[in-house]
Amino acid sequence: MADPVSPVTILDVARFAKVSPSTVSHALNGKRPVGNATKERILSAIESLGYIPSYSASHLRKGSSGIIGCYTLDITETFSNKIVKGIERGLAGSGLSMLFVSGIEFGNDFSRACRFLQSHDINGLLLCNHIPITSGSYSATKDLRIPVISINMELEDLPSVLPDNFSGGIIAAEHLYASGMRRPAMICGPENGISVNQRLQGFRERIMDLGLEFEPDHYMFGEYTYEQGYEAAFRLMKTDPRIDGIFCANDYIAAGAINRLTEMGRKIPGDIRIIGFDDRDFARFWHIPISTFEQPLEEMGFIGMSALRCAIFSALKPQEPQILQSKLIARTSTIGADSYKRLEAKISG
Repeated sequence: MADPVSPVTILDVARFAKVSPSTVSHALNGKRPVGNATKERILSAIESLGYIPSYSASHLRKGSSGIIGCYTLDITETFSNKIVKGIERGLAGSGLSMLFVSGIEFGNDFSRACRFLQSHDINGLLLCNHIPITSGSYSATKDLRIPVISINMELEDLPSVLPDNFSGGIIAAEHLYASGMRRPAMICGPENGISVNQRLQGFRERIMDLGLEFEPDHYMFGEYTYEQGYEAAFRLMKTDPRIDGIFCANDYIAAGAINRLTEMGRKIPGDIRIIGFDDRDFARFWHIPISTFEQPLEEMGFIGMSALRCAIFSALKPQEPQILQSKLIARTSTIGADSYKRLEAKISG
């Protein structure tokens, strides 16, 4: 089979199927009847050659399809929804339309999704990641001749819009220290996670600057799950019962850690302060409301779309990653119930 991104033309399909180019066009657009046997032969030729039919030919004659692609791993993920909301704001008044695809519908095969998007002659592409993954997953972008912007993940040779995970780690350390922590620990996500390691690096460096010890057995890698927080909290306390502050890589981990520690008789935040990340919907309503970080997801989507519009209409692309700061939200798990109630009253009043 031919390389799916090779420049196979409708003339190649016509020669392979032994029909005229116009017959191929009629078979694809349905404007004129084509016999079943001939149509089957044409479809077989398309499959064999890897031809990508254009669904925007009329727009192409004008030089533009007016469509931008938006790819995310999972359309149902809250992170993706918030990023897309920002993208929709950025689309306003552009004259562009968005074609949204999810990795799940293509078996998490980005190359397949990319071919589908190419078939619609998209003018640009936004990659929206709710969890930064290995950059090799997006190698197919190197074959595209359109502007591509990555959101929530830095990719080589692509303009990116990112949260400042390193500073997030620094701020987490400072907040826990101000809340009384003197024996720090961290429950991390996957060891190869890009954002995890950036947050760990920032946290570790600030902890050292504050003159505190941070032993190698005081941070543990695992999944981004409640179960990880539940089990790791137990192991950390067995390793060092004096631990009095834990930075968790996300709110699921923080929720698991809080539950396990309270089962062990530890008071939060009296004995141990806990801070998460991401400000998931449940964090505010957990039985001990979780201090966390709100990521600027909608703003990242808006800025990513604005950068893509600029690249499409003026051929100008940002040279450096655009980095946005997450917002610390202090709740009971670090500042106590009374302080949190006063803070909530102040904000709502």
